[in-house]
Amino acid sequence: MGAKFKFLLIYFFSWVIFFDLMRVLFLLYHADKTKTLTGGDIGRTFLYGMRMDFSVAAYILLPVVVFVILSLFLHFFRRLLIYKVYTFIILLLVSLICLSDLELYNAWGFRIDSTPLKFLTTPKEALASVSHLPLVWILFFFIACYALFYFCFTVIMKRIFFQQQNGRKLVTGVLLLLFMGLLFIPIRGGLQQSPLNQSSVYFSPVAYANHAAINAPWNFIHSVFGKDMATKNPYNYLQAGQERAIIDSLYGIDRSGLEGSNPFKDKYQEQELAHYQWVNLQGTKPVNVIVVIWESFTEKALNLQVSGKPVTPRFNQYKRDGIFFENCYASGDRTNKGLPAVLSGYPAMPNTTIIHSPGKSAKINALPQLFRPKGYSAPFFYGGETEFANIKSYLIHSGFDPIIGKSDFASADMNSKWGAHDGVVMKRVLADLDKTKEPFFAGWLTLSSHEPFEVPVPAVFPGKDIPSKFLNSLHYTDQVLGDFIDSCKTKPWWNNTVIIIIGDHGHPLPETGRRSDDFRTPMLWTGGAIIQQGLVIGKPVSQIDIATTLATQFALSSAPKGQAGNKTGLASDTTSGKAFPFSKDMADPRARSWAFFDFNDGFGFVDSSGVLVFDNVGRQPIMKLGDPGPGKAQLQAGQALMHAFFEDFMKK
Repeated sequence: MGAKFKFLLIYFFSWVIFFDLMRVLFLLYHADKTKTLTGGDIGRTFLYGMRMDFSVAAYILLPVVVFVILSLFLHFFRRLLIYKVYTFIILLLVSLICLSDLELYNAWGFRIDSTPLKFLTTPKEALASVSHLPLVWILFFFIACYALFYFCFTVIMKRIFFQQQNGRKLVTGVLLLLFMGLLFIPIRGGLQQSPLNQSSVYFSPVAYANHAAINAPWNFIHSVFGKDMATKNPYNYLQAGQERAIIDSLYGIDRSGLEGSNPFKDKYQEQELAHYQWVNLQGTKPVNVIVVIWESFTEKALNLQVSGKPVTPRFNQYKRDGIFFENCYASGDRTNKGLPAVLSGYPAMPNTTIIHSPGKSAKINALPQLFRPKGYSAPFFYGGETEFANIKSYLIHSGFDPIIGKSDFASADMNSKWGAHDGVVMKRVLADLDKTKEPFFAGWLTLSSHEPFEVPVPAVFPGKDIPSKFLNSLHYTDQVLGDFIDSCKTKPWWNNTVIIIIGDHGHPLPETGRRSDDFRTPMLWTGGAIIQQGLVIGKPVSQIDIATTLATQFALSSAPKGQAGNKTGLASDTTSGKAFPFSKDMADPRARSWAFFDFNDGFGFVDSSGVLVFDNVGRQPIMKLGDPGPGKAQLQAGQALMHAFFEDFMKK
């Protein structure tokens, strides 16, 4: 009997040691970040992370205990081969998660979760996302590590495999059942009231230190059964009445503008109570709209030069000809979050997106639904696979038709691992718009600046490293969009057209060390129908504000027929049906100026006081910028928005 318990305990602690080694590997792989930690912080990543290590090890041990109990009565389970096969399979899955997490953390800035699973339905596009990596060397490293780990486990099991005992089976079985029951203590992380979660291992104001303490397989499994299935809002920070008052204030009228503190007073010359019109609707023809959603475009690259060469010279050129928003923020960190943010004014969610659930996304409005009843055509253009990340279902619901995707281009045009590069798509957009009945509301999602950051032209910036490739891909798309605008200016529809260029989501490159910088994305409104030229707006705005601003400019602020709008309880949600209740009118000088973004698993709030970045798991601010800087009011504003947004997502 003692041999069985010795086997189980050593097997359990072998997995705990394995997870310690994985943490060492994680810290070494991200040595540049690890260098910023103190020796005490590094030690605490192991100490605090131990609870998760014990939890996963206990999960893995449970079936083994069952095998040992069965071995008391069935000879089949007395074979070492059974335990070797089980270990082989579990070790393969766990190693795949742990080793994949190493590079995914570089790309996304958070430990591996269920996000990769959502891209398995489009394997070619998923492979394109990682094709810039040295896959052969990664595979070699994985096989070598896995073989070493399995060899060690095999040696351990051979040395301590229990010896079959013929007597006292009933007593041994009862004790083993009791032992199996006790495993639920480490599985839930202890005897405390709340079960184990990420915050249980958080110990530092430094996000990377907390991330290093997380057990990657635990985080992955927790995410799989996490927020997509959530029935309870995890972001309860404030009392209901307090939250409602904050939300009402954020979406209400800024009375300070009436006392001479109008944020537009230095640039606008309108009456303070008048709505400012950006789009000229007084011509003889209806105004067209083209929304260009630029993959991974961030403000960090806008004014960057490499060896004296600007990364985005064409955008810098054209931002002087329209309305440029220099303090605009993306709502989330992936394209499938950015599309509903731009087109539906719907905020991103941490760890998930509304377009992964067609039943939810069908309940939100989109700009084409407002424009089409006015006689607008609504084509959408993308050089890649529109089924990727469930984008197509959202586009169809939104009212786009036709939806031009990868299958609509000739095989000779498949010059990217994703499909057709932006230069090819740009020509298709121009050709199709010439044949499209006016007026039109057109969408175009670029792809060339997506991983693996390959371009069909010679590199402008030297270097084979990922940051250099990323900047080259932005430079290429910038040139394509510059050529696109040049061509649009020659079209008969230019004078009655608005073009909006906006990034799709935040991006960690180029690195600045400030999380908030990743989410700043320049926005430009240009075209012959734009009244103001050379206007720079410095107040904080968001992707999600585009929807209401456009709808109001075109007097389309009501929800589409048959839809009563989103009943969120926000101050801006009227009984007449506001189409985009989370979106503000950027052109209204009375609207409060703020922006909100979230990521896995935190949020940022920006207003005139500065920038606040908050960790939802550790429940603490991890960054503050500004003079005097954000305080309690900004923190509570972000918390109120985080709860309200996710509450609406759950109820959809």
